[in-house]
Amino acid sequence: MRKLLTIFCIGIILYSACSKQRPVSPVKNSFKISINPGISYGATSTWQQVVGGEGIITFTPSNTDTLSAVSDSLSLANVASYNKQVFAGTYSIGLKTKSTAIADTFIRFNAVVNNLLINQDQAISFQATTADGVITINKSLIDTTVIPTFTPAGSASPSIFGKAKGYYFVYVSGNTTGRITFVDATTSYTYLKDLTVNAMAQYDLSPVINKTDVVVRSHSFQPKAYIKKTNL
Repeated sequence: MRKLLTIFCIGIILYSACSKQRPVSPVKNSFKISINPGISYGATSTWQQVVGGEGIITFTPSNTDTLSAVSDSLSLANVASYNKQVFAGTYSIGLKTKSTAIADTFIRFNAVVNNLLINQDQAISFQATTADGVITINKSLIDTTVIPTFTPAGSASPSIFGKAKGYYFVYVSGNTTGRITFVDATTSYTYLKDLTVNAMAQYDLSPVINKTDVVVRSHSFQPKAYIKKTNL
């Protein structure tokens, strides 16, 4: 089961479908799409997902020989400023991240809406999915001179944690086992923790001072994504 969360804003200006008998004339109606996720992690988690990296959006027309599929690359950090002109018609619209790395500093996702008729201002619902889990460590627990890392099993190349919202964090592809390494802020002791990361789960780590133990608090997240209509 794979799901997602994130905040997107996509503006699309609609044009009427072209015909062989008359030139294309623009439809005056226009609309703006914005996704506002609702996230449920459990009572003790306040983590908010980090969106970033490069994405690709594709508009695939349905049941027509006069319209062609179009796609754009875009920065997901700036998705709110993305605009696209399309002709009126029925489309399947997909938005996904390009990253295929085992670990990264933003959530990877795929969001799709199928057979959407574009001919007026309207509310749209996207289904968004993810195969990522996330590892977090409160930055107050970490020696700020040493950035935590995650090294997948069988690899010699560690992935460096990002830092946001008061935490060090890294997103990991589901069903991946690896080793987390970090240095405690109080004792400067280096902690090692082997962990298997599942999709749609947050693993919040904290060291046990004067011991070699690491406490792992896990939270399943059930992100919900919806798009609400906003007039331009």
